[in-house]
Amino acid sequence: QSFRMEGSSVDGEREAMAKAQLTQRRKELFGDCRLIEIIHLHDCLRGELNALEKGVFEVSQSLLDTGNQEILAKLEKEVTSRFQIIWSVFKAHSSAEDEFIWPTLRSKTKGKVTGSPSYRPDQAAEDVPQDLNVVEQEEYEEDHADEERMFSSMNRMLIELRHLLSQPGTASSTTAQPPQTATGTAIITDEASIAPTRVEGDFVHEVMQQLNKHVKHLSHHLQEHLEKEENHCMPLVVKHLTKDEIHDLVGKIMGKRSSDMIAQIMTMAVQNLGEAERAQMVDYMKEAMAGTFFDRWLAMSGWMDPAEKKEEPVETVDATNKKRTQETGNGTEEETKRIRLDQLIAHAIVGKPSQTASKAAQLPKNEGSRLTTQAELEKLIRAVATNPTLSSKQKNTTIQGLRQSIWKMNQGITKQAEAKVESKEAQECSITPTASTPSATTRPAMPGTCMPTHRGIPPTQFFVKNSDGKAEKVWDSSDSNNNGNVPVPSFSTTELAPTFHDGASGAVLGCPHYARSCKLRHPVSGRLYTCRLCCEQDRENPAKEKDEPLDRYAVKEVMCMKCNTLQPAQGKCLNSNCESHDKSFAKYFCRICHLYDNRPRPIFHCPYCNTCRMGKGLGIDFYHCMRCNACVSMEDKEHRCIPQKLESTCPICHDTLFQSTEALKGLKCGHVMHLSCFTKYRRSQSYTCPICKKCMEDMTDYFAMLDAAIRMQPMPFEYMNTYSNVYCQDCQKSGQCKYHFVGQKCPHCGSYNTRDLGRVQAQATPIAFA
Repeated sequence: QSFRMEGSSVDGEREAMAKAQLTQRRKELFGDCRLIEIIHLHDCLRGELNALEKGVFEVSQSLLDTGNQEILAKLEKEVTSRFQIIWSVFKAHSSAEDEFIWPTLRSKTKGKVTGSPSYRPDQAAEDVPQDLNVVEQEEYEEDHADEERMFSSMNRMLIELRHLLSQPGTASSTTAQPPQTATGTAIITDEASIAPTRVEGDFVHEVMQQLNKHVKHLSHHLQEHLEKEENHCMPLVVKHLTKDEIHDLVGKIMGKRSSDMIAQIMTMAVQNLGEAERAQMVDYMKEAMAGTFFDRWLAMSGWMDPAEKKEEPVETVDATNKKRTQETGNGTEEETKRIRLDQLIAHAIVGKPSQTASKAAQLPKNEGSRLTTQAELEKLIRAVATNPTLSSKQKNTTIQGLRQSIWKMNQGITKQAEAKVESKEAQECSITPTASTPSATTRPAMPGTCMPTHRGIPPTQFFVKNSDGKAEKVWDSSDSNNNGNVPVPSFSTTELAPTFHDGASGAVLGCPHYARSCKLRHPVSGRLYTCRLCCEQDRENPAKEKDEPLDRYAVKEVMCMKCNTLQPAQGKCLNSNCESHDKSFAKYFCRICHLYDNRPRPIFHCPYCNTCRMGKGLGIDFYHCMRCNACVSMEDKEHRCIPQKLESTCPICHDTLFQSTEALKGLKCGHVMHLSCFTKYRRSQSYTCPICKKCMEDMTDYFAMLDAAIRMQPMPFEYMNTYSNVYCQDCQKSGQCKYHFVGQKCPHCGSYNTRDLGRVQAQATPIAFA
């Protein structure tokens, strides 16, 4: 026994030493590189493969030792669940290699990569890369195809095993009929054809033997593939790509991982990685997704302590805005906007560091929440326009941002002033809350009305979460022995009344925005709203009590509209007497957004936007662009990145874009606006983007019509040698073309979206400038 203990300790020391050497080699090879996230994923997969082998062995041992049907079914279910997770993660991992890593390496080596379509064996020697470590893509693609076949084969074996174990008496071998697959076809083997009267237990043992061999072969093949990636493929990525390119590459790979996929990877990390390695993996993931709301998703999903959640990305010009906002402490929203606006102006107006003091002294001050006047705005715009250090594109972008910031700040100041007036009027009305409204559970509405709603009707039943996180009933209207120490909220008749998605017909519960059979309880005021948009409509209605905006992420309770039971926010009704008991409130339910929707349309939750989007999911029909922080359709082959473009406002109506439920229109230049705003804007005969002034759509046909009009209408003799110096707003180049009153055509790209900078005489041919 002592000899065995010594042998096991030696093996443990050798394993720890090998692991330390591997860690040191990876650190030297990859250093501070975001590929470490992929290496940690490899470690997770290795641990899961070892656990899968162990699980299959335990099923075999249990079948031989006890043959307990219940234990066998439990073990088989665990093995199948682990196998499905490994299969889905490996499939996504292989797809990322084929779709992103190899094309990137081909582009960096100018397509001269072994196995790539652009490589030909008959190329001249001088055209072939001298690097002996050329990438062999075909070998990896063959591995991926072999892995998919092995996964499919093992999946069929597990389905066959489950079917055999589900038949009564299998473990005790009491049945003499040949086994059948889930489809009903008989399993024919060589032994079965010789002895057709074999008992079913023998077939189970045979399937388990095949499964044991297959899982070992699969694990060995996948482990070798992972080693090949780390020793061959990943070093080439580090060699040929810069850190910024690797950052973009990892971002593209992560952009196709759904929230379910990331949750599976995080579960694997918890089970197979140490605390330090897991923290490093999460840190590199967050770095690759900087500028998104991935931190918030991690915290809300339980993968990160909310106290560790970093500041959310904000709409800002300079990264120091966040630091200044944190240093100001509890500042108002207007003060924060003033900080952002001041930094925007400083960035645009101040040309050199030496000019900071003199220029900053000329800036208008907005003390005491004073509105910025039109004269002050024009002064700022002139200062930006005359800054010689800024390009034309930077000037246009800065001026547009300046207009939006001042407009939003003035709107906020106006609303504050109106709220103060309404608060004074409400105090003069001397409103007092009704005695039936429990002050412990309900907060009075925001000022703005003198007619409070009577709220004295309790729910039918009231469920709360206990210390174990399970829902328990604490109050029942039909029970006289209720606990009087539990405060029960009260509601108005209007709040408890059901609302309908289909209007007057009353066949589908919900609201005009969503179909659902529950209402959300406001986390601040305690009122009931069918959805957050209904709350927003009530806020804009002067005849109703004003409430604060409903934060969907902070919702803790919902009320079933069929039985009026108040309960923790979840997918099903807890009231056993309700007709909807154990039935879903809606077909789609998101535990993070608390979105319920019963309409037949695909919805998915994006972990990077941290909100629900219309579509089948990331990696299916959408991917997330980390630079834009937006979900982009995979059919959009001409996507142009603009950092944080959805976190701004619509350039037409100035409403938010990120949380908008209206359809959005992506322009050719990359900017976004509401589809309805785009339609109205086009009716005004405008074809240029209101932000960057580039053409919003393909104008080839329109420009061809202008060409025909110019040919049919020659200029008078005195203008025959008149030329215009033009600046093209599409290609952003300057040049010279013949003057014509119909339009000035860019000599570089042929666009008529140009600005006339002046006219000159007697030039023989058009001149193009860079």
